[in-house]
Amino acid sequence: MAKSSKLFCVLEDELDRAAERLGVKSILIMSSQQQHMKVEASGGQFESVYTVGAEGEKSIAGPDIHELYCERVVESRSELFVLDSRQSAEWSGNADEIEFGLVNYLGFPVKNRDGSIYGTVCVLHDAPRDYSSEDRESVEAIRNRVERLLMREE
Repeated sequence: MAKSSKLFCVLEDELDRAAERLGVKSILIMSSQQQHMKVEASGGQFESVYTVGAEGEKSIAGPDIHELYCERVVESRSELFVLDSRQSAEWSGNADEIEFGLVNYLGFPVKNRDGSIYGTVCVLHDAPRDYSSEDRESVEAIRNRVERLLMREE
């Protein structure tokens, strides 16, 4: 069963259904903090790995820290797809791959009402896989719901 911070509790069932439907190990809502990315909601089989409140250090925190997938989404303000990090000079050795064996990533930026970036909605998997346009639309639909919830909070 998905877990989340209070703001996103209404999405918990939807996160689990999406992870199952997409066939991915993890689906996350992440917030961007100064030095790290923070788990705000976690669904799928890896929710015990990505616990609510867990933090991953951004590369800005130190010279030996590999850039996070979600960090790139936040910085670029655009979608990121990584088919297999092990086959990518840019992504090989990232924290999700090394610590959890998750080599596949699809993430979308989440914006606040004022257009600033809140964080990401993303899915991760332990094997290379592509995502159909329908798969991408379902992740984007969750992102859109997250943005609507954020607008009500501001």
